[in-house]
Amino acid sequence: MQMSRILLAASAAAIGSLTLVVPAAAHPDRAAGPGGDWNDTVYLTFDDGPNGDDTDRVLEVLADNDARATFFAVGQSLEDDPARGLRIMAEGHVLANHTWSHPDLTELSRAEVDWEIASAAWMLDDLGSGAPCFRPPYGSSNAEVDDAIADAGLNKLMWNVDTEDWRRPGVDAIADVLLGAAPGDVVLMHDGGGDRSQTVEALEIALPRLAERGYRFGIAPECVVG
Repeated sequence: MQMSRILLAASAAAIGSLTLVVPAAAHPDRAAGPGGDWNDTVYLTFDDGPNGDDTDRVLEVLADNDARATFFAVGQSLEDDPARGLRIMAEGHVLANHTWSHPDLTELSRAEVDWEIASAAWMLDDLGSGAPCFRPPYGSSNAEVDDAIADAGLNKLMWNVDTEDWRRPGVDAIADVLLGAAPGDVVLMHDGGGDRSQTVEALEIALPRLAERGYRFGIAPECVVG
């Protein structure tokens, strides 16, 4: 195992460090939205962490609102901060695969795509996460990437509600998108990739109001372990 970790670190250095760019628009790969047997549940998802105090503050707001969420974590960030990955799971959330170094997978060879997915999966396994879902960085995918995800035994989970919080458009703008969510919606947010204070404040505003409507916040079926 120690030799594997050494090889993993060396390979990560060879491929390059984490680089974040403007996310691409994404289309959901699942039926989501009003209607159907959604049990009044909205599916909150957070990308690109863990990210220090921002992740902690997101977790605190979720706990205050009895909310569960899926965190699509970057392998490198988990290696640097495994304690927060463990905290995410300990508080009832799902910790899922968002690649090792957050590249645009469509710009890589199939071997590199496989490595990105597998390396993050090894890190998640080390932490005890068996989450069966995956989200490609920037929502960027193609047939080859989809095949790699499927061959890894993972479900691709995209989104159909984008808060665009990565733009930092203002607390009210993010909260307004959240307040427009309906049962069955998969909502994209971020706890990593930059200052997420606006995201936290928007959650503080929106989650209690959504709860007043009778909505719950749970784990997307594609990500449920077991």
